[in-house]
Amino acid sequence: MESLFPFVVVAVFAVVAVFLLVRMFRHGGFRGMLFGAGVRRTVGEVEGASSGLMRTRVKVHVLDGAPERAVGVELVVKTFASYQMMPVALSASEARRLSAHLDAAARGQERA
Repeated sequence: MESLFPFVVVAVFAVVAVFLLVRMFRHGGFRGMLFGAGVRRTVGEVEGASSGLMRTRVKVHVLDGAPERAVGVELVVKTFASYQMMPVALSASEARRLSAHLDAAARGQERA
């Protein structure tokens, strides 16, 4: 039983690695893998207010996925010793609602 443990660990690692590689090739790279759809093009990016050593950036992408994944929002936070990227895939209607909320916040209004 003890002699099978290293084999099982290597096998699980290999299955996970193959799964991730297949998703990367299917969706056109690392970003596509995280969004679950290929990135057709990047529409733009906005640099957030930086505080000390931390920089924040929001990128907006058009995704190749089905209508339920039409827009990709990528939040990137960089610090002195770290990099964090969080992808969010939105449908077209969800992206319009987010845009309306951002527009209302920029004007200082509340929106339901």
